[in-house]
Amino acid sequence: MDILEKMISRYETSTETERDHAIREVLQELTLYSLSKTDFFNRASFMGGTALRILHGLDRFSEDLDFILKTADPEFSIETYIPEIERQMNVYGLDVSVEPTTKKTESNIKEGVLKSSTRNLYLKFFSDKPYFKDIYGTQLIKIKLEIDISPANGARSENVFRTSPYGYRMTACDMPTMFSDKLHAILCRPWSNRFKGRDLYDYLFYLDRKTPYNIEFLNNKLSMSGIDVGNGLSHRDIVAMLNDRFREIDYDTAKQDVVPFLNPEALKSTEIWCPEMFIQLTSELWEK
Repeated sequence: MDILEKMISRYETSTETERDHAIREVLQELTLYSLSKTDFFNRASFMGGTALRILHGLDRFSEDLDFILKTADPEFSIETYIPEIERQMNVYGLDVSVEPTTKKTESNIKEGVLKSSTRNLYLKFFSDKPYFKDIYGTQLIKIKLEIDISPANGARSENVFRTSPYGYRMTACDMPTMFSDKLHAILCRPWSNRFKGRDLYDYLFYLDRKTPYNIEFLNNKLSMSGIDVGNGLSHRDIVAMLNDRFREIDYDTAKQDVVPFLNPEALKSTEIWCPEMFIQLTSELWEK
């Protein structure tokens, strides 16, 4: 069994959705491995939903790869790392390209998009199956890479060692820092009439594991988002803000948002989502 077969064999691939998720996650891990061959993790730390899934067992799939710089650098360029990502992918016979993207408005987030032909990937990962026949030649699997080049102060990171595809080391934000990033998303993410249900699902994941949050990092992120934190919001202040937010959410649309990322059994857990549930569970929050 070659390395790609070994990696894809860890997943359930009975349906097209499961196969797409599995391929995407293998590509995510190969990208992390590729970045470890450069100085990237001397400068940046892995965080976000995909980090929560790959490193901590979150039971929902995640689309993108998110990072923050350890030290702000307005000159940071993702283009520096594209050749190594593409080279490593080519080693495994994968025809993948990575392109930097430009935001229409000024932003602290630098982006790139990794993409490859869905049909070609199916032929590579499922060569003994006829799955590729149902895939249009123009279909692409895309993975966005986002790097915060001017992050809030107070993030904490740790070394993480991985064994797939082969042994390597990377740097990731610790769980309290990632939890604070999620709290900030719940409080500040623009959501109009469609709240991001993935934020709520991840929030419950942190609560279930009794994860403390990094209050310094959260206060600094809130301040950067224009919220007056004074000398620092207290735990009580943060809980009150969260409860106000939970009263505003349209839970039906939040549930719909998370549907593509959950298996049917996990999806059942969203049926009881309501303001009372989140307000009650938020009383269990504590700071470290």
